[in-house]
Amino acid sequence: MPKIVAIDFETANYPRNSAIALGLSVIKDGAVTARASWLFRPPANGYNNIYIRPDFIAIHGIRPQDLRGKPDFRGVWPDISAYLDGADLLIAHNAGFDRSVLYGVTGHYGIDLPRFGWQCTVNLSRATWPQLPNHKLPTVCAHLGIGLNHHDPASDAEACAQIFLAAVGSAAADSVAAYDKIYHGAESMAETVAAAQYRMGLRYLKGDGVTQNSDKALGCLRRAAAQGHADAKRTLEELL
Repeated sequence: MPKIVAIDFETANYPRNSAIALGLSVIKDGAVTARASWLFRPPANGYNNIYIRPDFIAIHGIRPQDLRGKPDFRGVWPDISAYLDGADLLIAHNAGFDRSVLYGVTGHYGIDLPRFGWQCTVNLSRATWPQLPNHKLPTVCAHLGIGLNHHDPASDAEACAQIFLAAVGSAAADSVAAYDKIYHGAESMAETVAAAQYRMGLRYLKGDGVTQNSDKALGCLRRAAAQGHADAKRTLEELL
């Protein structure tokens, strides 16, 4: 089954290679199955000479003394890569930031990465809950009743995973990941999710690999139609 990994980085400074913390949550079979987090020293600092911008400390609460004695990113990469191995899709809330940090810090240390598909749960939230005043992580979590210790990377990654599952539905999560792996970049986020929901609706209608369930089929088709999927609208018109 497809493997989806939610990630969240915190940094010491503005350069994207200054990562100091990472949290992740793994989604398989429509549920979060693993969680992990790491602290590590930023590059270009002595072993105990660690600088973190005070305004960044005010955001994430990570202080130089929290990193003393920790390895740099190279020291935790074997553990991190074990979680990323075989991932079909990486997700993050504001994926552009976390993607740039991942490639910035691995590039700094000369670590080669495979090509991952990416999805942003900010954009996914905008498509799914357009009525919210904004789509920042605390706002979406409050709307969904998801517990959050904001800027704790483990908590942020877990929240991102739960938002993804709430938006696409646990039954459709694998379908979204597989679809994105094939068609990454060919469609918008809303189009990708709507297409996955449409296919899940058809599977529930026919009992194709899942237990036949007309209520779940209609729910998936309605969500796809609400995001503009033409075939889902036509199918609903035929059914209702």
